[in-house]
Amino acid sequence: MGISLLDCTLRDGGYLNDWNFGRDAIADIIARLSHSGVEILELGFLRDEPYQADRTIFPSMEQVKTVMGQKHPGVIYSVMAEVANPFPVEKLAPADPEAADIIRVVLWKTKHDADGHVVDALEEGWQYCNGVVEKGYRLCVQPARVSQYSDEEFTAMVKHFSELSPYAIYVVDSWGTQNAEELLHYMHLADQTMPAGIRMGYHGHNNMMQALSVAQAMIKERFSRDIIIDASVYGIGRGAGNLNLELIAKYLNEHGGKHYDLEAFLEVYSRYVKAVYAATPWGYSIPYYLTAKYDCNPAYAGALKDAETMRIVAFLESLAPKDRVMFNRMNVKEWMERHE
Repeated sequence: MGISLLDCTLRDGGYLNDWNFGRDAIADIIARLSHSGVEILELGFLRDEPYQADRTIFPSMEQVKTVMGQKHPGVIYSVMAEVANPFPVEKLAPADPEAADIIRVVLWKTKHDADGHVVDALEEGWQYCNGVVEKGYRLCVQPARVSQYSDEEFTAMVKHFSELSPYAIYVVDSWGTQNAEELLHYMHLADQTMPAGIRMGYHGHNNMMQALSVAQAMIKERFSRDIIIDASVYGIGRGAGNLNLELIAKYLNEHGGKHYDLEAFLEVYSRYVKAVYAATPWGYSIPYYLTAKYDCNPAYAGALKDAETMRIVAFLESLAPKDRVMFNRMNVKEWMERHE
């Protein structure tokens, strides 16, 4: 079983600063992380919007190539796309050895149609992913909120997307609700369902401070296939943040035969990430713990961060299932006014 780390600092971290790291900072972060030993480096989002050189949002692979510069040997470069806000496949240039190698696609299980009804969204995601594969890119399938799938639904989804021969299919704990035992259950389902040669990935969040323990459990489990673990410098990411790159890299240096340059991560933190944290902190907090405990959209934690703890509990307990999934700021405002 081979293990690869994917750094998502410039992509997931962008939720804190609107992806505005600055042109020079982006180039330096890419250079430092490319030389750190990280196997996969994610550069940002593919989105159909005007390009700004200070941001890690890209409307074409030409901009991705410009930012990357010359590829570092042994590093695979990725970008992310979202089916909910898709970059048009018809605008996607064919795969280019000098551009990103991987496109990771975030999938939703369901969506609301024009009439407000909940409808299946996976087939739309499959078609989008198929378009990415037809353009020649390696595909990573990122199904959001794995906890919403029954065993049968998850197995069927993995089997269907395996038809595309993706580079990897992920187990994604979008809201940080799952412990190691729960996530390992989904990982074993994926491991048993996917054909040989497809990697299995893990992307977690720290609402309950479990991302590191889950990653360590995944490493110890010795699956039959290669695995990819997502992390970011100092866990930079929206809400409670992500798995800390410097922690999982240190663990793999000590227990996985790896030789990651930990000082490179500390340099990126000191030069760039520390300032983002000072302006817009992320990380574990009681509000984020509570949204995970009650299986609610973490955006509620941000809206309730200044509220008294037991009022947060009462509010989250009052939410209907559909309102737990879709964040609605008016729900917060109206409930708080009624319960002054």
